[in-house]
Amino acid sequence: MLYDVSSIDADAPSPEALFAIRVAGEVARRLYESGHELRFSLVPDPERVSALLYDSDGLVLSRLTPTRVLEIAGGRPAYGGNG
Repeated sequence: MLYDVSSIDADAPSPEALFAIRVAGEVARRLYESGHELRFSLVPDPERVSALLYDSDGLVLSRLTPTRVLEIAGGRPAYGGNG
């Protein structure tokens, strides 16, 4: 697909970036409504990212693998179910 970039503001996000932000927002809303939150951290190794699933009280429920994070992003339940 070709885009006419002559009218695009150089500071504006690309259509792909806007779509990714919308999807991320939908996943975050779904997690929030189910009483969960996904947090990413660079600690202790700044070269690696870890993902933790928290409950609404801020307690860690589990450390997530990259595969599990992608499953949640794809619509699978965060906790307590197989989808």
